[in-house]
Amino acid sequence: MSAMSRSVFSFVFVACLAAPAVAWAEGAPPPARPMMRVNLPVDLTVTGVGAAAWITTEILKSRIAPATCRWCSPPGGDDAIARGLGWDNRKTAATISDVGLFGVAPLAAFGGSALVVYTNGGTLGEWGTDALVILESLVVAADLTQIVKFTVGRERPLLEYGPATAEERKNRDNNLSFFSGHASSTFSLAVSSGMVASLKGYRAAPFIWATGLTIAATTGYLRIAADKHYFSDVVIGAIVGSAVGFVVPWLHRPRADGSGPRLSGMNAGPLPSGGALVGFSGMLD
Repeated sequence: MSAMSRSVFSFVFVACLAAPAVAWAEGAPPPARPMMRVNLPVDLTVTGVGAAAWITTEILKSRIAPATCRWCSPPGGDDAIARGLGWDNRKTAATISDVGLFGVAPLAAFGGSALVVYTNGGTLGEWGTDALVILESLVVAADLTQIVKFTVGRERPLLEYGPATAEERKNRDNNLSFFSGHASSTFSLAVSSGMVASLKGYRAAPFIWATGLTIAATTGYLRIAADKHYFSDVVIGAIVGSAVGFVVPWLHRPRADGSGPRLSGMNAGPLPSGGALVGFSGMLD
């Protein structure tokens, strides 16, 4: 992953993490409609620690990734699809797929969420809650992907079909083909943002679903065209990302009675000694 890509991811992470935290501190009252149920101390910790773990593995990839492939030759189906869909200019396909993952997909997920909240009279706190659930889905999917990638050690198609440069053959990242992180991440963004919109009953939910899934599917195709992944890498990545994108919002779904979380935010009171006592409270079941 390039330094620019890491910077974009870090910006998205910090921005989305800051929104619910700021709204919580301000004690913004929830709207009358259902809200996603979050426990801010828990969800912020899970998301923050998970993101830190992902970034750490990316930084240390050249040291901890498999030095040689453990799964080197593709099965017949993957081989046929790779030969049929590969682009002559694989660098262009790879670049466009990076734009999909680090630009278009997050913009559609977080920006689309913000737009539907705003058009329905929501608050910054409400969008922050939705964004946190979507971001948590992304982080969980990314961490699961890293665990499998580093364990399986599958060789990327570009080394199989070449011509690969000497530098590419020495790059340990090229032993991390299974499964596609671009696919798992973009599908987790698409499904989680769609789930949030559906669980909250937004009329724009079908648009959120259609937009996100189109971006995710296109990004997955481009990874095959770029000889970065085999078809099976993309399919499994899409399945894992979609599963996480469904489960995480479902665990944070509004209550059956239609009520949502009550964030009392930051409460201050005097200590007996004359100091100040600051307490935090999250979701009240």
